[in-house]
Amino acid sequence: MRSRILKNNLEFSKSQKEILVGLLLGDGCLERTKNSTGARLKVSQCLKQKELVLWLYKNFSGFVATQPKRYREELRFNTLTHSCFKYFYDMFYPEGKKIVPNNIRDLLTPAAFAVWFMGDGSIKSKECRGRILNTQGFDRTGVERLLVVLREKFNLTSSIRMQKDGLQIYISAKSAKNLNDLLKDKILPSFHYKLPFKS
Repeated sequence: MRSRILKNNLEFSKSQKEILVGLLLGDGCLERTKNSTGARLKVSQCLKQKELVLWLYKNFSGFVATQPKRYREELRFNTLTHSCFKYFYDMFYPEGKKIVPNNIRDLLTPAAFAVWFMGDGSIKSKECRGRILNTQGFDRTGVERLLVVLREKFNLTSSIRMQKDGLQIYISAKSAKNLNDLLKDKILPSFHYKLPFKS
């Protein structure tokens, strides 16, 4: 009964849309069953990312019927299946495989980028202020599309790095200050270590 009442009264806020875009560029997953008119969000992170999982749960709590649960070394939760998610499913999974949509420039806001960076951002080395975005799940066309957005919207110089498991985005150390200024007030405290400069 509770889930039916929730479903009838739910709409995405601007913030929820931005968070979802950031998640889908990273490890977030939308799932749709054959006979469903909606989709659901699946969140699963290692226990070290607990702060992020709880923050995501708080932001989508209206769409969630059960609290995050531990499964082995991961913390997980799923949302209800809802038509709100179908709009994003159709954009990111047009043929069942996740892609970078053509309109990602419109979708990728600073807030969405912060969520993406928390999930998929990493440090190249302790000595380098360049940063990596793990985009191995996307094809070259999608990754190149993201490079354009990073340059045109956020003034970040970046390039593609070939890896055994796919393509990464490398944000140049020359853009460290721009990246730091963009994200330092938007990411959760436990992720500040990923920034080029300590806060």
